[in-house]
Amino acid sequence: MKRKLLVAVPLLCLVVLLAWYFRPKHESLGEAYISERSVTLWSSVAQVREQTGVLLYGDRVEVLARRNENVKVRNVNGLVGWVDGRYLMEPELWQRSAKLLQQVEAIPVQARGRTKVPTNLRVEPGRTKPRLYQFSRNTPVEIVGRATADWVQVSDEKESEGEPVETKKEDWFLVRATATRPPGEGVVRNSAITTTTQPGDQTIPIAGWVVARFVALDLPDPVLEETESANVRPLAWFELNRVTDDQGEHPQYLVAATKGPEGAPCDFTTTRVYTWNPRKSRYETAFIENNLCGSFPIRVGKDAKNEPEFRFHTMGDTEERVYRLIQTVVRRVKEEGATGKHKPEKPKAKEAPAKK
Repeated sequence: MKRKLLVAVPLLCLVVLLAWYFRPKHESLGEAYISERSVTLWSSVAQVREQTGVLLYGDRVEVLARRNENVKVRNVNGLVGWVDGRYLMEPELWQRSAKLLQQVEAIPVQARGRTKVPTNLRVEPGRTKPRLYQFSRNTPVEIVGRATADWVQVSDEKESEGEPVETKKEDWFLVRATATRPPGEGVVRNSAITTTTQPGDQTIPIAGWVVARFVALDLPDPVLEETESANVRPLAWFELNRVTDDQGEHPQYLVAATKGPEGAPCDFTTTRVYTWNPRKSRYETAFIENNLCGSFPIRVGKDAKNEPEFRFHTMGDTEERVYRLIQTVVRRVKEEGATGKHKPEKPKAKEAPAKK
């Protein structure tokens, strides 16, 4: 009897141990978010495997297991499969992304443009900072801020125009855009399998920092022509108002620009206002202010008399500069309660208009 017990007890222990080891493992190792436009979900990590679904940017998944660079995940609908771990975003980074988006929602748009090449969106300025997303070429973006960072070459960003020559710092834009989720991108080869995203879910708002050189600004034609003739590099522009003549409506523009290489401490160094001359049927430079060290954002609005005005801070100055456009004359004005002894400025001398 004792001999039977000596044999049975170890066998029983072995059976229990094996049952525990091979039990279904559904414990979560944490959660993550998809950081790419779309990520294929695979049945295994073997070379011969099946596609079980497609996860899209922003989808939340549970992490079930890790094997080298591969991660086994389960989405909110219970679909399980393997993905490349490089395409997952940790919850902390996802929360930083959400906070950044919330912060930029209240900032007025300074300029608009489109990506010239596939462009990484990062949580902070700098090519080594954590990546949030990658825009495809020709993606529309709204620019709301600017910063500088040291230039560093990274493997996943190809230079289309060469590295900065005159400086080792480069400009970065803080942008708002959308992470695309085209209809039908959630379709899988096996029609019996469903995915977390229904076809028709199109976009998710997103914000972050991109290399400014990778964005082509969508400049209005008058702004492009006038800034080229003045040899300045526009960084922001705004429609102040519109005037009407026999030819129709004509926007009048405020432009913030700079000269010189990237990496300057000032967001812009000059402001210019371009107004329409109905007698000569052309745009003219109505106002110039140089030698600024302006800071974004620039805010545009109307005064109590419905006259266009714009305002901004210069770096290191707590007092906001306010300017008003009255017909074709721009004056700097002092608001009630502002400190200092500043008096309204006389309009700057006009530049000779470019020949058309």
